[in-house]
Amino acid sequence: MRTKNSLKNIISVTFFNLLIGILGFIKVRVFVNGLSNDIYSLNQLFYQIFSYITIADIGFGLILNQKLYKAFAKKDKEEVNRIYSTSKKFYFYIGTAMFIIALLISFFVQFLTKANVSSWYIQLIFIIFIIRNIVDYYFIAPRYIIDADQKNYQINHLIKGIKVIETIIEIILVLCHVNYLIILLPGIFLTIIIDIYVNKKIKNLYPWLKNNNSFNKKYLKGTKDLIYQKVSGLLNSNTDIILISTFINPLSVIIYTSYSYITKFVTDTVYIVASAITPSYANVICKETPQKSYEVFKELNILFLFIASLITIMFILFLNPLIELWVGEEYLTGKLTLILFCIIAFQNIAMKAIMITINSQGLFKETKIATIIEAVLNLIISVIGVHKLGLIGVLLGTIISYFASSFIQNARYIYKNIFKESSWKYFINYILVVLITVILTILMSQIKINITSILSWIIYAIIFGTSILLILFITFYFAFKPFKNLAYRGIEFIKVKGKYTE
Repeated sequence: MRTKNSLKNIISVTFFNLLIGILGFIKVRVFVNGLSNDIYSLNQLFYQIFSYITIADIGFGLILNQKLYKAFAKKDKEEVNRIYSTSKKFYFYIGTAMFIIALLISFFVQFLTKANVSSWYIQLIFIIFIIRNIVDYYFIAPRYIIDADQKNYQINHLIKGIKVIETIIEIILVLCHVNYLIILLPGIFLTIIIDIYVNKKIKNLYPWLKNNNSFNKKYLKGTKDLIYQKVSGLLNSNTDIILISTFINPLSVIIYTSYSYITKFVTDTVYIVASAITPSYANVICKETPQKSYEVFKELNILFLFIASLITIMFILFLNPLIELWVGEEYLTGKLTLILFCIIAFQNIAMKAIMITINSQGLFKETKIATIIEAVLNLIISVIGVHKLGLIGVLLGTIISYFASSFIQNARYIYKNIFKESSWKYFINYILVVLITVILTILMSQIKINITSILSWIIYAIIFGTSILLILFITFYFAFKPFKNLAYRGIEFIKVKGKYTE
């Protein structure tokens, strides 16, 4: 049942995520061409500022999920209701607090950009932007219930479907040269409509779910430690655009966001897969022995390393040609910057198994020292780097801070305290995969390709992607036993499904 629900969750989100991603490529192209560099750079800046405002929720969602996993594992409906009631009140307060914080910040946004736009207009569109993104907080509590019960697939098509509609409307409005302020408005009304409908559907699925208006502080226990994780994540992924916007120029913001959009789209797809797996994995750790949990972890870890290797090689070979075809040659960057973007993408995917374990077990207190060190290092290196090296300095801050802190400490803690194993096995596998990736990248780079159109890019990407996939599959199959075990299980699953459908 765990595997079945995980697969349903993965399938239900992957299709829409790919569709939204494809529409997103069109949206970025339309926005870059249809909006001025100043307005488009502001749009990207607002997303980063909003990410910092979300610190106000102190990461309650992860704590909430962890407690709900355990309540559902015990089939304790009363406990689920108590957690649900607390979350309803909590998110109402947080949504209100976030709006007040955003309102105060709106008076200072003009100082974080070099865009040539009037201060009153920046403040106005920022407030509308924030309202569009805060609305969800007033409706989100019931979704944690269906997520913890591993049945997200029953609402994913609704939530993702409305995003598809919203994106299409935004593209049309930009093509019609509508003011950016008007472009922001449809998202507010669409979000409210779908949130009301989704919550009604969840309540039909769980007729026993009741809000008794209680608020129990014990369910907030652990959020103090989790906030370090959240701040670290924000400093690692959301300071870049603010620094670039403040100290460089709007054009550099567009260059950064163009590369980030593609790498983030791919890593976010992997994140969605990881999120779909998390409830089942948490269930394994709650119910199974440490040895069984470790075996599952090894398979997850090698799977994400495999995906990281494949995607990184493809990025190095095909990311620059895609950027040129997509938004234009003027937004291309150098080879070193490209490699740094690819390293960040690799580490974001390769770390998923570790992060799933931390999140599913609520190991926020235990890993907070590493996250604090990472955040401080990243901020210091990025601030110094943006002045000395520009965009390269900002990317180096993200890379160096991670490998100097969380990469080592989180793996060591999990292996020692959760799995009772030596972490050297993890680091050896990681280094081996890096070597495989580097060697294969060098070899594939020797093959000359001539990309002149989207069609030729697609043809080359399919040919190279298939070749790299087969080479990596064979290499991993013989080099890593957990990958071989995973492959065997995958083949058996396909055989069983094949017999069932005959």
